[in-house]
Amino acid sequence: VDYVSGKVFFSTEAEPRELRKLKSGERLFLLVKKQPPLEASRARGKMLHEIKNLVIEEPKYWLDVISVWRNLHRWEGKKDDVSQENRLPLKRKSEETNPATKRLKTEQVREAVSEECQVEEGERCVVPDRKSDQDCWTESRTSLEGPSKSSIAQEKLSFSFRVSCRCSGTTGKILTSQDIGRAVGIALMKQFGWQADLRDPDLEIFVHLNDMHSVVGIPLFRLPLANREYIKTAGLRSTIAWAMASLAEIRAGAFVLDPMCGLGTILLEAAKEWPEAFYWGADISDSQLEGADVNIRTAGLMDKIELLKASVRALPWPPESFDAVISDIPFGKKFKIT
Repeated sequence: VDYVSGKVFFSTEAEPRELRKLKSGERLFLLVKKQPPLEASRARGKMLHEIKNLVIEEPKYWLDVISVWRNLHRWEGKKDDVSQENRLPLKRKSEETNPATKRLKTEQVREAVSEECQVEEGERCVVPDRKSDQDCWTESRTSLEGPSKSSIAQEKLSFSFRVSCRCSGTTGKILTSQDIGRAVGIALMKQFGWQADLRDPDLEIFVHLNDMHSVVGIPLFRLPLANREYIKTAGLRSTIAWAMASLAEIRAGAFVLDPMCGLGTILLEAAKEWPEAFYWGADISDSQLEGADVNIRTAGLMDKIELLKASVRALPWPPESFDAVISDIPFGKKFKIT
């Protein structure tokens, strides 16, 4: 495991269904490339040329990574299903990212990165952690058969794609994300003959350039890992809720309280991860409690989480009733409560 601010790189042999269970990552990427940051230059053309080289220097490696990605999702014969699974929303918060890595030698190695996954030439994977809206990257490594010549030929002919870019630091002061995305997109079209499709692509290429590194990856899943299928209405970000619950060190048989539970995200994450404890949520808002109840029913946790309407200043339990208290404390800004 290797990590930098906002990203974690790692290797694993886990299958995609196992990678979906990662709770602390925002997104998961298959890592294509990870290298030092670009050298700043006043010549925009020179920097764009270096960015294009991220794509065109190792064309066979790119095709190998695409083949790994296809194999992971059993692309052949299931294009419609897989493209549905891997298409990202049209608008995506620029902070959300995740990656994985792979090395292909005698065996083809897959590496994934979480907030998203990216494939990296070295045997490591990245998971970006998220502070407020920061994303996670995870990498996984799996032994796969090498791509055949026919599969490589297919890669050249059958893809539609789009490029999403995050650019900050020195590079961001010289080039815009649109400049970089356009340069990478044109390079891919010329190199492989793929078609650009901004609205409904088969594949998304993610590029993140800052003063710490240059990273290129392919989202492994259409939706971020932070989008939990068991939460009907999102409240506090799921990765943050999971992290808060993990810090509470919840033990089997513990009684846990969220006295200002809102939509119950913290309780949901805690009860899913530590089901041997018992959970209570209180809130003064009827609408929030109704949303929390729907979330709890969607998650099938009615027997684990109890809800109660109460003010945090007048809770109906005696002192020392709970082993842990976890809460996303409100500051009155959203609902204008002083």
